[in-house]
Amino acid sequence: MRFSSELLEEIRNRCDIVDIISEYVPLKPAGKGFKALCPFHEEKTPSFMISTEKQLFHCFGCGEGGNVFNFVMKFEKVDFFESVKMLAKKAGVILPADEKKENLLYRQKERMYKLNSLTANYFREYLFRAPRGKKIINYLKKRGINDKTVEKYRLGYAPDKWDVLTNFLKKKGYSYEELIKAGLIKKSKIEGKYIDYFRDRIIFPIFNVQGKIIGFGGRVLDDSLPKYINSPETLIYNKGSNLYSLNFAKEDIRKKNRVIVVEGYTDILIVQQYGFNNGVASLGTALTTKQIELIKRFTDTVIIAYDADSAGNMATLRSLDLLIKAGLEIKVIALPQGNDPADFLIKKGNKAFQSLIDSSLSLMNYKLKLLYARHSINTIEGKVKIIKEILPTLNVIDNEVELRAQIKKISEELKLSEEAILIELKKYKRGSKEFAHSVIKPHSEPGNVTAEKILIGCMLEDKKIAQNVLKSLKVEDFTVLLHREIVSTIERLLKDDKEINSQKVIDCLDNDKAAKLISRILMEEVITFDEKVITGYINTVNNFKLVQEKKNLEKKAKILDEKIKKSEKIEENDLKELGEIAQQLKTRNMN
Repeated sequence: MRFSSELLEEIRNRCDIVDIISEYVPLKPAGKGFKALCPFHEEKTPSFMISTEKQLFHCFGCGEGGNVFNFVMKFEKVDFFESVKMLAKKAGVILPADEKKENLLYRQKERMYKLNSLTANYFREYLFRAPRGKKIINYLKKRGINDKTVEKYRLGYAPDKWDVLTNFLKKKGYSYEELIKAGLIKKSKIEGKYIDYFRDRIIFPIFNVQGKIIGFGGRVLDDSLPKYINSPETLIYNKGSNLYSLNFAKEDIRKKNRVIVVEGYTDILIVQQYGFNNGVASLGTALTTKQIELIKRFTDTVIIAYDADSAGNMATLRSLDLLIKAGLEIKVIALPQGNDPADFLIKKGNKAFQSLIDSSLSLMNYKLKLLYARHSINTIEGKVKIIKEILPTLNVIDNEVELRAQIKKISEELKLSEEAILIELKKYKRGSKEFAHSVIKPHSEPGNVTAEKILIGCMLEDKKIAQNVLKSLKVEDFTVLLHREIVSTIERLLKDDKEINSQKVIDCLDNDKAAKLISRILMEEVITFDEKVITGYINTVNNFKLVQEKKNLEKKAKILDEKIKKSEKIEENDLKELGEIAQQLKTRNMN
């Protein structure tokens, strides 16, 4: 175990699971605890439950569950070590330095964060001391970016030289291998030479949601291509898993319960500069499922403010269907042709931009508006093209009432029957390779497996029960491997004369599947403290074991009996074993 149980206990005691989870998803009271729509899968009815008393969460829809550490791991997509670190910071608990060193991956990530921060400082200093620095600052001002924004976003400039950053970072003790892995340098075509990845570009540090620099974007100062380049994939940077400026915007997104999504660096700098602090950039028009998961953590309403050209592109708009599929409300701002959000704000100001937000259309209505402008609604050919383009969006609407209302609206506008549109939608669905929900029901589990689960729950709730169960059953008597791991951990804690509870067992195992199982067992309320009932469950496990042993004995007896029938050579040991088996079977039958 990487942390002492005392340390984990202290962090848990200071981090109430309800308080922590409520920072991520809205909670509603439910009995002795709280409920919410599960943040880990799509659902319309809350099946995500939190127990204040047990300090556990469990989703009865997708099976996710565990304690506060497991929730942070799953939600923030971090490992156990980093979840402890994040919660320790919230709780004001200082982690011992020697325990931090035990996690190699953590240390590698931390070193890369420090490297990126050092690099950002280098680019920033170069912006202010380089001969071209003044020209670049004037260029930024012409684009409407003021000094406060340059400071806030730590903008910089990569020198127009081959290896100055490489040489600088080498002197700071970083190896070529580390710098390549961080995406800051690359091998030159000249053997044995290394060159800077970013050269002669305005640098935009890319932050993760916690505010750490995970990569960089670089923009040219002229119209040469590529206009923008981003850091390559690294240990800490994945373009499709992050939203630029979310670290600055997240609190405002929560307060306003909506996010404005723009495309690029300059757009978001201007959008935030003009007071729309709930804006983020997708760094590319096609939002990924991971970016959508990030958005769902903070809001259920998305306003798309892409460049007029991008927002008019049906391929781009099709990618936004994922937002509807994720259960989010989505609206699209209709910017004047040839404008991007930055241009519009600089020319017209924030009041005019707010008016665009207020008059934004739902994705469905925005798409239809574009399609009606492109195809004639008075010809059969035009109607066919419109329906064909709108089917993917109709297909992701999960609410039957909304779907029927949209189909009714389209049928009236195109003067088509609702039935005709529904037939086309059914054809489209039949051609789809994805199924929204599984209709396969799980098989009912054997009685001994249920008994094992209930015994585990009882053992986790009461130390004496745990001791008594382990007097009657061995770890290997539990048939499910995961059950054995949990019981083995309980046994080990008992031998160390430690208290037994679900939190300690989850921490000791550091196993996501075990955490889910434990939370499910304890929150299904099948726990009992009645000795007779517990004895009944022990007998169920024992009887299953005896039945299996009997089957094995009968199998052995059959093999030996076949040997005799075939007049094969009989060893004395075989006869002796057959006699012993017969005696054991007699004893089993008597019992």
